[in-house]
Amino acid sequence: MITTAPVPADLGHLPDKATIVTVLQTRAALHPERRVFTFLGDGENETAVITYGGLHKAATTIAGKISAMDLSGKNVLMFYPAGIDFIAAFFGCLYAGAIPVPVYPPRKNRSLSRIRVISADCDANAILATTEINNSLERNFSDDPYLSAIPWLATEELTPRLSDFKPADPDLNQLAFLQYTSGSTGNPKGVMVSHRNIMVNLKSLQLYMLICPEDTNVHWVPQFHDLGLILGILSTVFSGSHSVLIPPFIFISKPITLLKAISRYGARLSGGPDFAFNHCIDRIANDELSGIDLSTLRIMFSGAEPVRKQTMDRFSEKFSSCGFKTGAFFPAYGMAESTLILTGARNEKGPFSLPVKTNSLKENLIEMAGPEDDIHYIVSNGIPIMDTEIIIVNPDNSLKLEEDRVGEIWVSGTTITKGYWDNERLTAETFGVSPAGMNDPRWLRTGDLGFLHQGELYITGRLKNLIIINGKNFYPQDIEKTVENCHPSIRKTCVAAVPLEVNYKESLCIIAELERTYLRKPDTAGILEHIVASVSAEHEIQPARISLIRTGSIPKTSSGKMMHKAAREMLLKGELEIIAEKIFPEADFSAELQPDNISLSDFICNWVSAKLNQGKPVGNSDALIAYGIDSLKASELSDEIKNRYGIELPPYRMFEDISIDLLVREAGSRQ
Repeated sequence: MITTAPVPADLGHLPDKATIVTVLQTRAALHPERRVFTFLGDGENETAVITYGGLHKAATTIAGKISAMDLSGKNVLMFYPAGIDFIAAFFGCLYAGAIPVPVYPPRKNRSLSRIRVISADCDANAILATTEINNSLERNFSDDPYLSAIPWLATEELTPRLSDFKPADPDLNQLAFLQYTSGSTGNPKGVMVSHRNIMVNLKSLQLYMLICPEDTNVHWVPQFHDLGLILGILSTVFSGSHSVLIPPFIFISKPITLLKAISRYGARLSGGPDFAFNHCIDRIANDELSGIDLSTLRIMFSGAEPVRKQTMDRFSEKFSSCGFKTGAFFPAYGMAESTLILTGARNEKGPFSLPVKTNSLKENLIEMAGPEDDIHYIVSNGIPIMDTEIIIVNPDNSLKLEEDRVGEIWVSGTTITKGYWDNERLTAETFGVSPAGMNDPRWLRTGDLGFLHQGELYITGRLKNLIIINGKNFYPQDIEKTVENCHPSIRKTCVAAVPLEVNYKESLCIIAELERTYLRKPDTAGILEHIVASVSAEHEIQPARISLIRTGSIPKTSSGKMMHKAAREMLLKGELEIIAEKIFPEADFSAELQPDNISLSDFICNWVSAKLNQGKPVGNSDALIAYGIDSLKASELSDEIKNRYGIELPPYRMFEDISIDLLVREAGSRQ
């Protein structure tokens, strides 16, 4: 049972049926001039601010227009860059009783396939966006018979004003919004989040993190992501606190902006996925830390991808001189299907990790390691609160397991969402299932593997095939399809995309069989180049390793299904016959760069040589995707070009098959 009413601690007078709509209206009435969001558009300057009263007014204005378009109760896509316009539009939808569907806006000149599939899946009735995004996508959408029929509303053109419009008073069981998970391109899953789910999860976050109205938080995670939306935006309004927002691409290109904002505003809460901490460690020079004060941080959450002890140790070691305390780290576990958080771990001495035997863990057994053993550290993700419960289940027979046994993590509670939009089959398979031998159909199958030890949850891996790189989910089948289609020598249905840990980070490894007819004289260098370029162009990631193997050697089940884990293990043990491979070390030769008077074209060639090609020459007739540029590196290069030459070179152009020379000429023509 929920023993605490899911209302904010300082608004205990609100009825138990209050929703986040009620909370915003109440805060706007009590403290209309109190700042709720500050947006640092360039990571440093306050380019937009809004108060609780201002947000209520903006949401009311947008809600009036949405209602006039007869969109109440209907699904509405949201295409917004990072910023306050998104927040106002999201609450405008809730005020009007419309169902917002936050989606990352498609990049210019990129495929609309994912947007088309999501739009059709949720039967979108309108698109809310900024004028700039509307204009940039107008041509793309006009060529698509389905998308061109959906009406647009540019919300920032509406003048905020209080009107006679009365915001909706939704029931707690009513659908609040759809959160599309990072599912495979052809099979997106719209998680149905109710108003009750929101309030219970927000109350859990407040109890875990002790967020109060006096706090300032700093967030950079994308707002269309469940972590950015629930913790970054809705939790701010729920707790009555103040959040400083940094655009994700700014953090990626200049991670020091996050630490500067924490220091400047005396933030109590911040964080991100594991890769973000490695990014700060690797990209922030020691001479940039002068004047940085992280001593005010009470919570530095780590979630959305596996939490690694090595990462937290490295971060603490580097930034302890800035006042960062290891005890601020807050490992957490959750997912969109549970609204957000399921468990969290607070420990003033720092996160707790279990030293277990590596070989036993491979057999799904938990045995404490001794001094002579090969040790693998597993971080505690803490305990559930409110009415959330967790059990561990044998994935083969659905029998409940005891403590210290690895199995699939099943969860239940009021924070578990209603299922997947218009997908009864998948909802029935994932939600409301019962352990074998028990009539208890209330559990959500997470697809993650872990175990309970003294009541705390430890994550060991994933049952589902999923690769998480830089906080973004990639489904192997999408990458495998790209690789299969990039060169005729690659066997169809004989490609495995698997995770590989490199330097404390999850990376991508591609294993691909060659057609028998190509084995006599294969152009392996050309095949590898095609794979690198195709994966970079389509998915904006660089593989850490690509292995071309002999025909018929990749492991499959008797029914022909790819055995991803077995393929990975065979590769690592040297049991696959490798014909050729390419390994991408993380070497960086940038210390040898670059003279002050160098041309932009030569600068890019030298930069790519240092960052992506192990110091080997790069020609200006080459495309950047030929070297496997990923989204992090593209943002970094774009920022360096802007700082050095004052020229805008959008990262999305770097993923197209155009030469460095043409990129430079295009950039110059826009100045």
